[in-house]
Amino acid sequence: MMADMTKDLEQQYELVEAELQEVQDQINSLLEHQGRLLEQKSELLNLIRSCKVSKHENLWTDEKTGRPIQEDWTRSFEWDQQAQDILLNVFGISSYRTNQREIINAILSGRDVIVIMAAGGGKSLCYQLPALLRPGIVLVVSPLLSLIHDQVMGLTALKIPARMLNSTTSKEEEKLIYKILEKGEGDLQILYVTPEKIAKSKRFMSKLEKCNHGGRLSLLAIDEAHCCSQWGHDFRPDYKNLGILKKQFPKVPMIALTATATERVQNDLKEMLQLSSCEKFVSSVNRPNLFYEVRDKKSNASGVIDDIAEFIQESYSENDSGIIYCFSRRECEQVARELQQKGISASHYHADMDAAARESVYMRYATGPRTMEFYLLHLHH
Repeated sequence: MMADMTKDLEQQYELVEAELQEVQDQINSLLEHQGRLLEQKSELLNLIRSCKVSKHENLWTDEKTGRPIQEDWTRSFEWDQQAQDILLNVFGISSYRTNQREIINAILSGRDVIVIMAAGGGKSLCYQLPALLRPGIVLVVSPLLSLIHDQVMGLTALKIPARMLNSTTSKEEEKLIYKILEKGEGDLQILYVTPEKIAKSKRFMSKLEKCNHGGRLSLLAIDEAHCCSQWGHDFRPDYKNLGILKKQFPKVPMIALTATATERVQNDLKEMLQLSSCEKFVSSVNRPNLFYEVRDKKSNASGVIDDIAEFIQESYSENDSGIIYCFSRRECEQVARELQQKGISASHYHADMDAAARESVYMRYATGPRTMEFYLLHLHH
């Protein structure tokens, strides 16, 4: 009897094993079919984009002279109402600032764009709003970890799926982001990376290629774009390699943004980022909301610290905070210590700090002070 039961169990086992193999074969067949569909989808999307670009190129080129025609980016577009709804209901903004609407219209029309707009003028909205109007992922390249962190925190608070991939990203988060890029599994609309990630991570570029191949890469945004140029005031060598993005993803529109750029720097941007044919929007660099004051600086260091401490104590309440820029990381730490000795809550912040300590200082700044605190930043951190 025991032998008969064993034989029955073995037969059931073989049936289950055979059925599992059949299911696995079906899965493999479906995966192959999915791969073919993704390739078709990518090809169709590229054809659609090509048609749209061709349509606009006909509008931008005079048939008789062959010269480009200046497009009117202030005219009505099919996405106007949807964009206005997102502007108000997601970002809580009732109206566009200077050039924002025109820039967004150019991007959504598939054009490459260079934006020169003063700090605080609303550059980030120019790529964040299109991210919500088009399917896919917007890749943002930014050189400043603190700025990336701040942007991601702000977008997350607005319930916009945004993530960052840099030296501070955990292995688990990195694995999740790569899965989203490769397979489209997960919720992500805006991804922030550093220029070093583009220049030095072959794995990341491979995942980005798969993302584009699946038709899921909608826009390339290069923030602080003046860093591409050695004539810029804050040259970053790894920005030189960002031209590879346009070379690998020629059908994906690109926006390059900076607060200031001379004509020479603008020409460098076009050449290095391969933006030979692009729209350019220049806003005034004047910021009437700012007050500037120049003071004589004392010759001795202790006198300078005394003046800084006196200015802070006389000009700010206990609920205010501020930033003091220094020319070196060592000077950040030294000035912070000396201000602390004078009873002022001060913390230094620069790239050589331990990641946890730097995060702690940043979070105190980003979430707002409860008592007066000043933050010492390295000028080129």
